[in-house]
Amino acid sequence: MESTTSRIAYASRASVGPDNQDLFDRLEALRGNPVENIFLAIANAPDLCDGVLAMAMSLRRSRLLDRQLRELAVITVGLETKADYEVAHHWNSAVKAGVSREKLNAIADFETATVFSDAERIVMRFAQAVTRSGRVDDALWGDLCGVLDDKQRLELVLTLAWYNCVVRILLPLQIGLEEWHERL
Repeated sequence: MESTTSRIAYASRASVGPDNQDLFDRLEALRGNPVENIFLAIANAPDLCDGVLAMAMSLRRSRLLDRQLRELAVITVGLETKADYEVAHHWNSAVKAGVSREKLNAIADFETATVFSDAERIVMRFAQAVTRSGRVDDALWGDLCGVLDDKQRLELVLTLAWYNCVVRILLPLQIGLEEWHERL
């Protein structure tokens, strides 16, 4: 389990000063109130936080890739990197997207679990390969081409790149799960 003590303080409206109150307005409007700990940590660098927020929201708003496939891929990233925070948040996103609890409980064994479709297995296999080495072989790419079109594949690649970045923020900073977070 990840540490609950972050290696960097979580920013607050008071700590970022009067010139950056608009950042907290955007964070609350776009991410919700209370704001997730990862964004509170990044808010210590307001200009960087704006860029991170823009990327996160752009991917969240895109509708090219099926939401269930997206969440299965993101949870795969979290499991591969042992990023409990990522798994916890995207478990809830997956439930909201309609992924069954049976599938969620079987993600670690997706290759053999009978609850997954071929398309889901391919997407999770792709997420696993990208997370492990950043590379995928031609056979796996070909399999992905058989289940997703060009734009969907591009969105999947960007989503996986983004969430691999996210876990590389969460893990070294030991971002803890919010006290208010409840698993659905």
